Amino acid sequence: MNIANYKILISALPVRKQSFNTKRTTWIKAEKEILWLNQLNDNLFGNKSTLIISRQDIFDTTDLRETLIKSVYWGYPRGMRGNHFVNILKHIDLIENRLEKLKQNKRPTAEDFNNLTTIFEGITGLGISTYSKLLYFLRLKFNDNPCLILDQRLINLFANKTFSDFHQLSGLRYGNADNRYLDYIQLTNQISKKLETKGENIEQFLFIFGNNLKNQK
Repeated sequence: MNIANYKILISALPVRKQSFNTKRTTWIKAEKEILWLNQLNDNLFGNKSTLIISRQDIFDTTDLRETLIKSVYWGYPRGMRGNHFVNILKHIDLIENRLEKLKQNKRPTAEDFNNLTTIFEGITGLGISTYSKLLYFLRLKFNDNPCLILDQRLINLFANKTFSDFHQLSGLRYGNADNRYLDYIQLTNQISKKLETKGENIEQFLFIFGNNLKNQK
């Protein structure tokens, strides 16, 4: 299947409006262990029990810590597995420090990415599905390729070789995603230029439709 067949649909997707609802009760356990989270959630939720977050809401957020928290709430509206969220927050200063340095770097390279993932490997719960969201919402680039979200759903899609455009990523697995992430954003960036659209549009298309399209002869 060729992704160019869906060029019009991909370009028309309302990517930045994609929203998810999360309940404050989902994050109560973390609030009890991470004291500053309670105040931050007071500001985010106000007197409401549910928070609606869109991609654009996160892009419009200027505070780094709030951006990171919103990214998690958007990506995992029903909560993260086990104690992953609390564990990530226990390392928030280190995460913020590294990401802030990358933001100040005018042209981050593959070496910068490898240094970052080496640090993230030591933080339980901060895998590719999570940190790729952080990189994406912070508008970071590596080798001039915009960062994009990469999760298990897309990894499965590439393994199934659904789209011929992504066959070179067929060997990508969650276990080697750190090593193949730059290949993913580079290839998607190249395809986006051919389709005259944005990489995030392709990423959203693959996430929503990729595993639900049957190739008709």
